Amino acid sequence: MSIFRTVRLALPVRRAAAALGLAAALAACAPALSYPTYPSPGSLPAGSPLTSRTLDQGDAWLRHYLMRGEYDEALKMLDRSSKLVARDRLLRQLQSAIVLHYAGRYEESNRAFDWAEREADLRYTKSLREAAGSLLLNDKVLAYVPSPAEMAVIPYYRMLNYLALGQMDGGVVEARKAGAYVARIERESGRKCAGNAFVQYLSGLVYDAAGERNDALVSLRQAERSFASCTAVGNAGAPAYFGSDLLRLARLLGVEEVMEGGALPSAAAAEPEPAGTGDLVVLIENGFVAHRAHRDLYVPILPGEMEGLESGEAGEIAAAAARITTRLISNFAEQATWGTALDASPFMQASQMAEGAYVLKLAWPVAHLEANRAATVRVVVDDQVVEAPPVEDVSSLFARELESQRSHIVARMVARGLVKYVVANEAEKKAEKKGGEVLGFLTGIFANAAANALEQADTRSWSLLPDQISMARLRLPPGEHEVRIDVLGAGGMVVRTLDLGRVTVRPGERVFRSGRVWGSEVGDRERLTRLLVGLQADAPEGRSATFRW
Repeated sequence: MSIFRTVRLALPVRRAAAALGLAAALAACAPALSYPTYPSPGSLPAGSPLTSRTLDQGDAWLRHYLMRGEYDEALKMLDRSSKLVARDRLLRQLQSAIVLHYAGRYEESNRAFDWAEREADLRYTKSLREAAGSLLLNDKVLAYVPSPAEMAVIPYYRMLNYLALGQMDGGVVEARKAGAYVARIERESGRKCAGNAFVQYLSGLVYDAAGERNDALVSLRQAERSFASCTAVGNAGAPAYFGSDLLRLARLLGVEEVMEGGALPSAAAAEPEPAGTGDLVVLIENGFVAHRAHRDLYVPILPGEMEGLESGEAGEIAAAAARITTRLISNFAEQATWGTALDASPFMQASQMAEGAYVLKLAWPVAHLEANRAATVRVVVDDQVVEAPPVEDVSSLFARELESQRSHIVARMVARGLVKYVVANEAEKKAEKKGGEVLGFLTGIFANAAANALEQADTRSWSLLPDQISMARLRLPPGEHEVRIDVLGAGGMVVRTLDLGRVTVRPGERVFRSGRVWGSEVGDRERLTRLLVGLQADAPEGRSATFRW
């Protein structure tokens, strides 16, 4: 029995065909969020999110508002979109939490994160039951569920919120939650680089600042293992001062294993902290995370191949499948070389359908990075200048996670295409039986077009997260100090400054400050070819790169 007949037996075709037609009609009539009028292209810098060709329109406007500090406008748009699309409310809540954080509304931001965490736990349990509904339409019909990498970032922002509010106890609670969540993800996924090494490091610094040194040492040792594992696959490594923090705590607690292990030999030569000084930690969120963009591919199944697939004869099925597979591979190669394939042309598809072919559309998400990250950032405290190297590559984590899901996404994509083909084929036969060959032919074309219109990649993601996180550490004498972040252009000139205000440093205490920056004009291009080990990045003279499968 052929796979098509197996699917036909398992699928109530009449209801499926009706659902396909109804879904197409509803999609055409669905309410859409109205957006502001686009500014003239000449008024926008080359790196503006509004010039992106791959960002969802709503995400482009949110990034635009965030960069301009128009937080109220961003929140209004998020509120309107949540009312229109209920299944995306969790995503909108995460986006709102980010906007509220940068607006300085830290308590509201934490409330939004709290709701999002609870809702995410509920949705994880429901997602498997709801997945069957997407087999006929697309994955975008499912309620949005954050990825593990996205969930691992929530404690980072919640810690920053509590620290900004002066509530160290709240920061400690988030540090514990971060450690537990990362440990669970690493255990369930079996991947050593499944967690967020820098969040574990920050948790250790927060524990240490709160005087909970045993927990601080545990977090730093977890971070040490994560940094080592993630560096091996291309992520940012441990900062230079990480070893000093680890060794200092080990000495204070008398943990010989760390002091004699030699895991971080550079730490042994670290100078002792000057007496009577305090520690300033400056965290810099830079750019925007790689977002999900859609990639489409069209593969015609010719009439002779359709007959072979439905013949029930193993030889004919294999021959037809081989020809379709060859055409699929050829179209992949053509698209990789030229950015598109001939079969993607609407005129070519219309011609193929007119000759009785079924045009199968495949759609999947790819990670795409916009070049809006500042090339270099540094921290200036009074007259002291300190470099701020990256300590976490959020885009790399997200792109690597998407790559790990590739086999599952492809399997669902192919299964969905197969189901839609069976539905369209059965609808054509039924119409032909009732109204003749012409009606059957027209029904088949409509069903094919409706199926392709509904085939869309799920490109939803937490698009307001940063591309990278950088850190600067300074030992400062007691008293008040002026702190700012400098953004440097390609020529090393300061193109933008972010004033973090005055900080009060006390002996033996640690102070945290953070800020968000972007590059000037088109930002940094140098990193666009090295985000993800194993994936090829396309970085032409333009401003972006896409990680291809």
